[in-house]
Amino acid sequence: MQLGNWLWHYAWQAWQKQPAAVTTVRMVAVGQVGVAGAHKLYWISCNPSAGLSLWELTDAIAGGGVVVLDCYSTARETKQGVLSPPMQFSTGIYLETLTNVTGITFGYI
Repeated sequence: MQLGNWLWHYAWQAWQKQPAAVTTVRMVAVGQVGVAGAHKLYWISCNPSAGLSLWELTDAIAGGGVVVLDCYSTARETKQGVLSPPMQFSTGIYLETLTNVTGITFGYI
């Protein structure tokens, strides 16, 4: 008998157990989220400082990459999202743009 939550990894054609905990990082400026390398982004929470807020993520270790996930809001309201299945980053999670945002928090492994 196996307990816990499992997700199917379509590329590997295998089941993967979900983690019980993730690394949490809060960012207040653009840059590398945590350490470089392959990661899975499980959740994200954004606290805008004003309306017309924007954040963008790239799969990179430096600025100038192709945006793979972004969020734009016209109101000053907190946004939280759980990515299920988690989003795979192969090079690193890089916060490319952070406009009108007090802080953004990531949960990843």
